[in-house]
Formats: sequence, C-alpha cells, structure tokens
Amino acid sequence: MGNTETAWTAPAPGHAAVGAEAARTLLERLRGCADKRWILLLAAPACAAALVITLLQQHPGARLAEAADGLRAATTRLGWSTAPDADPDEAQRSLDETSRSLAALRQAGAAAGFEPPGMALLESRLAAARSPAQRRAVAEAAEPVARSVREEITRRQARLERWLQGLSAALALTLLVPAHGLWRQRRRIRHVLRELSDTLARGADGGEAGVSERRWHALADLSADWYWETDEQMRLSWVSGSTPLTTLLGWPLEELLGRRRDEIGAYDPPALGWGWLAERMSRREPLRDVELRARSRRGEHALWIQLSGRPRCDAQGRFAGYHGVGRDITARKLDDERQRENEQRWALMVDLASDWYWESDAAHRLQPVGRAVYRSAVDYLEPGDGRTRWELHAATPAELWEEHRADLAARRPFRSFEFPTDAADGTRHWVSISGIARFDGQGRFLGYRGVGRDITVRKQAEGLLRRDNEALQQAVAERTRELQQINLDLDAFSRQLAHELRTPIGHVEGVARLLEARAGTRLDSGDRELLALQSQAARTMRETLDALMLLARSTVQAMPMESVDLSRLAAEAAAQLPEMPREAPVDWTIQPAMKVHGCPGALRIVLANLLGNAAKFTRRVERPAVHLAARVQADGRVCISVEDNGAGFDPALADRLFVPFSRLHAGEDYAGTGIGLSIVQRIVERHGGTVAAHGEPGRGARFEFTLAAAAD
Repeated sequence: MGNTETAWTAPAPGHAAVGAEAARTLLERLRGCADKRWILLLAAPACAAALVITLLQQHPGARLAEAADGLRAATTRLGWSTAPDADPDEAQRSLDETSRSLAALRQAGAAAGFEPPGMALLESRLAAARSPAQRRAVAEAAEPVARSVREEITRRQARLERWLQGLSAALALTLLVPAHGLWRQRRRIRHVLRELSDTLARGADGGEAGVSERRWHALADLSADWYWETDEQMRLSWVSGSTPLTTLLGWPLEELLGRRRDEIGAYDPPALGWGWLAERMSRREPLRDVELRARSRRGEHALWIQLSGRPRCDAQGRFAGYHGVGRDITARKLDDERQRENEQRWALMVDLASDWYWESDAAHRLQPVGRAVYRSAVDYLEPGDGRTRWELHAATPAELWEEHRADLAARRPFRSFEFPTDAADGTRHWVSISGIARFDGQGRFLGYRGVGRDITVRKQAEGLLRRDNEALQQAVAERTRELQQINLDLDAFSRQLAHELRTPIGHVEGVARLLEARAGTRLDSGDRELLALQSQAARTMRETLDALMLLARSTVQAMPMESVDLSRLAAEAAAQLPEMPREAPVDWTIQPAMKVHGCPGALRIVLANLLGNAAKFTRRVERPAVHLAARVQADGRVCISVEDNGAGFDPALADRLFVPFSRLHAGEDYAGTGIGLSIVQRIVERHGGTVAAHGEPGRGARFEFTLAAAAD
C-alpha cells in the first residue's frame, strides 16, 4: 500500500542511542534465527525423491507382460487349429501369429535383460511345426515360457517394492528433521518480531525506536504476507505495502485507513457475517484464519484473503486495537472450487451413465457407492454391501467364478468378465464388469474398483444371431449337398453322353476311311473330297467331346493343394506342346524359381492351354517370343503373366475369350475348340484367383492370373 512513513515523528535526541541499540540487538537476533542449515538439509529429500523416480522408471514394463500374454493367446489359437475339422489356412495363420508373438517376446526379454527358459525348445518346435501333433507340442511348450515370464515380473515387482518402501521411509525421515527445524525457526522469528514490535511501541513519540520502526516496516513490506493494525474502534490504522488490496485490486490507501472492514467496499461479508466478526473482536478474542472475499475497485475480478490477529495493548496495558497478518489464498480457494466441481461432475456422471461404478475392499466385499447405483445397476439387484460378488449372485454357476477369483487373488486387472444372474423379478440378465486393483501410498492392497454394464440385450442379440447362423449354415449345407449331387449327376450324364456319342462318331469316321480304302480308285476327286470332309467333321466332333469332358472334370475333380514349382511345370508344358508348321521356333523365356500354392495337376492344364495358345498364335511371326513371369501383389498373392507377340485380339472382345466355344479367330487360320480358356478360368477360380486378358490386334496378347504364394 502507500508509504505511511510520512506520518511518523522525528526521533527524540535524548533516547535515539538507546532505541537504536535496542533495534540493532533485535535485528541481530532476527538474523541469527535464519539458520540456513535446515534449507540445506532439504537437499537430502530431493536426492531421495530423484532416486525413487529412477527406480520407478525401472519398473518392469508392461511390454514383457503384453508379449507373454500375446504368446499365450497365439498358442491357444494354435491349439484350436489342431482340431480335425480345422481350416489349414487358419492353422497357418496361427503359426505365423505364434512366430510373431515369440519374436516380440524375445525382443521384450532382451530389452528387460531376461531370457525365459525354454525359448530355444519352443523356437525349435515352432520351426518344425507342420502337423497337428507338432502344433499341439508348440502350444504345450509355450505355457511354461509364459509362466516363467510372469514369475520373473512378479519377482522384479517384489524387489522394486522393497526398494521403494525403504526409500519412502528414508524420505519421510529426512523430511521430518528439516521440517521440525524450520518450524522451530519460524517460532523464534515470530518471537523476535513480537519483541521488536513491542520495543517500537514503547518508543516515546517515535523517538528512540524511529530507525527500528523503519526497518520493521521495510521487513513488513517485503514479506509475502502482509501486516495490519487497528485502533481501539477496530478501524484500520496501518497496513504494510504488500497488501493485495492496493497492489492487485487497485484500492487507494486513503479509502482503507480509518475505516472498519465492514465499511470498506472491497470486502464481501464473511461466511458467518459481519456481526459475528464484530462480536468476537468486541470480546477481544484472537482471530484465526478468517476468510474474506475482496473485489477490485471496478469489480472486474476478486481475491480470497485470510486474516489472523490478536488484541494489542499500549505501554500502560490499555487495549489499543488489533494487529495481525493477512495472506492471499486465492489459488487454494480456486483449487477447492475446482475439486468440488469435479466431485459434482463425477456424481452426476455416475447418476446418468448407463455403466455403473463399483468398489470392493481387500476381502473383495462390495462397498457403498451411492444409492443411484442401486436404482440403475443390474449388478446390484439388491444392496450388496459387505458381500462378495459370488455371494451376491449365488444363482451364477460356480465354475464361472474360478478364473475370475484367480485374477483377484493375483491382483491382476481384468476386462469384460461376463456372467449371468437372475433379477428380483426372476428374469435372466447378463453383466459385464471390468476392474483394476487399488493400493495406498505404502503399496498396501485396498481392493478393486471398476465399472459394470448390463449386456443382456447384446447377449440376446448374439443368441438370435447364432441361431440364425446355424439355420443358415444348415440351409447352405443342404443346398451344397444338392449342388454336389447335381454336379455328380451332370458329370455322370456327360460321361454317358460322351460314351454314347463317341461310338457312332467313330463309326462315321471308320466307314469314311473304309470306303476310301476300298473304292478309292473308282472315286473321282469330288467324292474323295467329300469323304475327307466327313472324316474331318468326325474328328472335330470327337475333339469337342473330349474338351467338354475336360471342362466338366475341371469343375468337379478333387484339387489337393501343395507348394508348386511353377517354373518347372511351365518348362515341361512347353516341351510337350505338339509340333505345328510355323515361320520360326518360339523363343521361350520362363522366370526361374516361381513358387505358388496350388494343385500341380490342375496348374499343368492351365499352363498347357496358355502356352499352347501363345505358341499357336505366334506361328506366323518371324521372331516369335513367349515370356512367362510372376510378381507379388500388395495383397501378398502372386500374379503370373503369359505374354506373346502373336496375332493379338480386339481388347473390346476380351470377355468373350472365356465363354465356351467362343472364338475370335477363324478356324481355318488358328484351329481349336474354344474350350481351353474356359477351363483355365474355372481352374484358377477354384484356386481363389482371377484371370484377365489384354491384347491388341497384331501386337500380341498377355494373359494374367493370380494364385496364393507358397508357404515358406
């Protein structure tokens, strides 16, 4: 606040030396009270706190535990894949996931400086796992590895807890000693200050205590708290310059001095009113931590201050008013208000949320959390305070609680534990709960806290969906059996039809040859040409029947899958192509080491048709070339392309190439049945792939089809 030294009188010459000496003595005592040893001792708790933080950073991370849990989950799914009806692709994915989980565990163990026993055995079994029995052995070998990781984490946690407990005790002890010393130092300082105040008060007209009083006021102005005095009518007579009413809120000093606090417009009434404060001061009782709200002069913002004081007397022992200290507690009050708001917000969220909050003690007995929970939570169909959850829900099968109680005994966090229970009206409900253990500052186990949710509607929907899926699977199975029977009937019909037609066609061709042999000398050139046309038509019909049989077999024949060397199959297919008149031999370029997953016999037919077409449509090219290559796509599948520089085709008619008996070139130019590409398409689609054709007239063609990559 403003400088009040102008109101002081000059020191009396007769008493100046005595007052100065007394003030000097008291100031020396005040300086001697400021012992810096206690401040230096605070460095020891700081070092201990740094050591605690360092140890906390060395806490066994969740990475090793997550890697062990991932390995356990992967090997569990691998164990499921050993069932007789398990999908081979699913088994392979389980093996791949187990390999990744094992690599993550080894990496996490290396980072934590720990190698679980049995890792080498598990890796060797995993590398050799092919059959269901070998995969089962992998799952069995993984369990002790995951268990050893959990045991190592438990040992490390116990060792770290012992260190932390010791350091916490040492930290508390090292804080207690300097805190006690600082408290005693504060008492000595306050005692010296009271003596200094009394010495100044005993000065006559500010005579011998003038210099000491100035020093006292300087100390008061520099203090974080501020000092105040009143007269016998409780009107402010002096305040130090550090009061926030002048420094922060902008109130002039002249509007504060000479007025009671209830007459100053800066203050709001205290919680118990001005009358309570006036009555207490009239009885001359000490004031302790009286909280007032002070506003700025323009009302833009406000502060909270805390006042403490006691009565004071003059040299003759007469009551002279109050003196005391003030403190700015705005930050603390704001923190208290935010805390209350958070508590109100939390209570509102608990009342309005569809989930509910629960707590248990160290014996896993449910604790009270508010009556709103009882009104909304299925988990509390009746108040369960003082009972465990398995005691409260006695209708739930006991075997469902075994794994849950094992988690509680190990103090592990759990998520989405589901169990059924019966409501008070007899209806069945499903509940899902999640929780985490809670500990106090010394690491003692206090119980669990978590959330719960009513999942009855979801369970009912899952049951309905499961029944619909079962009905759909049954319908699909029945339809599949019907289609399989139809395919078998069609295959038998086509075989019978081919057998029935092959005999008369053979007779037609045989009669034409016999007639040509017996009467060839008597027939003119026109008759012999007719016989040749008849023989050619019979051969064409026989080839068409063979193609139809091959097309039918490509749809229904069994296709055992394995790793196939496509480069070797392509070389064999190219070597077995029939000879045909051509301008020049074909320059074959086959990419080596092409590996795919498929049926070798069926893929041999695919390559024979595609390479045969490439050879056929390049026979009139001066430098015929056929290129077979493969590349891996972004989805992991292998795309194989067969490219030639032959006759090509109109790209607008590419879709017609895969229609049976649809041909884009005249039969007299390039002979064929028009079935080959249809067979290629059906075989590739049975492998789960696709076929595409690209070309331009006179500039060659390129056929692409996709297959699964071979397993490593």
